Amino acid sequence: MKTVDVNERTLEQEKKYLKQTSAIVRIESVCFTLALMMLMVQEMVSAAPGDGESASVLFWIKLIFLPLQAVAAIIVSNFAIALFKEIETGDTPFRYSIADKLKGLSNAILGGSIIFAAPYLVSYLVNAFTETGEPQTNACAVIMLGGLFLGVLFKALSYIFSYGSKLQQESDETL
Repeated sequence: MKTVDVNERTLEQEKKYLKQTSAIVRIESVCFTLALMMLMVQEMVSAAPGDGESASVLFWIKLIFLPLQAVAAIIVSNFAIALFKEIETGDTPFRYSIADKLKGLSNAILGGSIIFAAPYLVSYLVNAFTETGEPQTNACAVIMLGGLFLGVLFKALSYIFSYGSKLQQESDETL
């Protein structure tokens, strides 16, 4: 009769859960990107000028930034997918490659937040120097602060994983 170590059985169960979670996150990442793009297009369609109306400044600015926002969403999604694939394939999550992917994800989120907020910032500046008087929202601040918070959070996690990788390397060299 073969004895199975409880720690080994628990580790195998955790690896199984990690693979399932990784697959779910990758699917969610793709769905999120597609939904975000559909929302951006829907917002453009609803803001489009009707018959005899002229397009607002914000409409044209959003139209210019739409492709950049789509690319930013795809880049963030790709970093998330790559991160979870990397976590899934290794024996330990404390590897330099995972820390690097976390750092890349944080940079993509920080850059994406700026790109998503840019139309509102540009529109605000245009309205400040012209007297169009178009209504402004707090969407820019919410997008920027949310993106900055997530970006900094992932940046901190990348440093934690980098430090953990160094400790893992020292532990492996000691044994």
